[in-house]
Amino acid sequence: MPVVFKEIIAKMSAKNPLELPRLQHSDITSVLKDLREVVERVFVKQGRLDIALRDTFKEKVFTEKQRGLLAECAYSLFKCWELLSIGLQGKQLDSALAVGFWFILSGGTLHSSQRKDFTPDHLDQAIKRVEDYLEKNKTGAFYPGWFHDLCIQELGNEAWQEIAKAQLTEPKVYIRTNTLKITRENLKDALRKEMINASIIAENDIALEVARNSRVFKTKAFAEGFFEMQDVGSQMVSTFLLAKPKDRIIDACAGEGGKTLHIAAMMENTGRLIAMDIHSYKLDELKRRARRAGAWNIQTVVIEAKTIKKHTATADAILIDAPCSGSGVLRRNPDALLFRKSTFIHDVLQIQQELLHTFHKTVKPGGCLVYCTCSILPSEGEKQILAFLASENGAHWSLEEERRICPAKDGFDGFYIARLRKKLDSSS
Repeated sequence: MPVVFKEIIAKMSAKNPLELPRLQHSDITSVLKDLREVVERVFVKQGRLDIALRDTFKEKVFTEKQRGLLAECAYSLFKCWELLSIGLQGKQLDSALAVGFWFILSGGTLHSSQRKDFTPDHLDQAIKRVEDYLEKNKTGAFYPGWFHDLCIQELGNEAWQEIAKAQLTEPKVYIRTNTLKITRENLKDALRKEMINASIIAENDIALEVARNSRVFKTKAFAEGFFEMQDVGSQMVSTFLLAKPKDRIIDACAGEGGKTLHIAAMMENTGRLIAMDIHSYKLDELKRRARRAGAWNIQTVVIEAKTIKKHTATADAILIDAPCSGSGVLRRNPDALLFRKSTFIHDVLQIQQELLHTFHKTVKPGGCLVYCTCSILPSEGEKQILAFLASENGAHWSLEEERRICPAKDGFDGFYIARLRKKLDSSS
């Protein structure tokens, strides 16, 4: 293995997250070629890695083992993307060189017939550039320079390095029991009958952990809507709403409905749960998932100019799962910052402020507002809430509870969650 990763490997307490998946010699040519296609799909469309993999799988017949191997390699590659860019000096858009350089840095050896297409010129110099950059920035070197600097500024170097290491580890797979259909204990038994081992999670009474390589989504239990994949940190968000049966609740940024479905179960399929989003295609996916889950108290609403006025002071509670940097879930989405620049954070902060100052109007006096981001940055969390409470609109609210979920300390995806309570004498 080149010396480039030795320091980081030595410091990792978990299994080395950058270890190249074990490739048989006969697999190497095929995997490198398929990886090259995946990288090209990401950059041509400036899209998401999971979609690029999905499209690749649709166009070619893969065995289940081949699909898993390709996905594992692709996610490992994009975790190293910043280092590849540094080493290749502007040639990072050449997908073949990116794939080959990642393979070499991870300890792989290319056959002589592959070196021409997959090996950068002046390989030793490219490796030296990566080593120097790693020596200077430590684990933070795996992230864009502007983001690395921002994290040091907001978190301090020591805290950031710990989080950066945690974000390089392989994410665990958690599922949330759909209590509309089954209990956690019965779900565990149902999965066991299908040869899936699931472990109880102490943090709540609905989560289970399953092995990454399990066929959990091929099970009858999944087809019947007994569970959804959802990180424990994400599950904590919905519980902050303190949702009760017969409540009227708004999910203002519902997306495809991961948290919406959890809220519906907390409401025991009663009351009214209004799932809003600006994208109708996401709400279509939510409706499909709701049918499988048996969640019938959900109404979907595409956000328009008149939406807020129509729902003014009607909700017992609202969830604002605001758009953010996604910096708390980088180990699941290592490509999330790929096309982002430093100005992106400024734009996101503006959107978060607008959501707070707009959607707070939908809550009744005495009701609550839960604001969350899957971000590690205080500027997207604590500081946003402090600024809102200090504003004219925020004068009608009080902070009831807040929580920071840290990937390094808690082991789950990173989130900030705050619950605000609207004063009973408030008329706005």
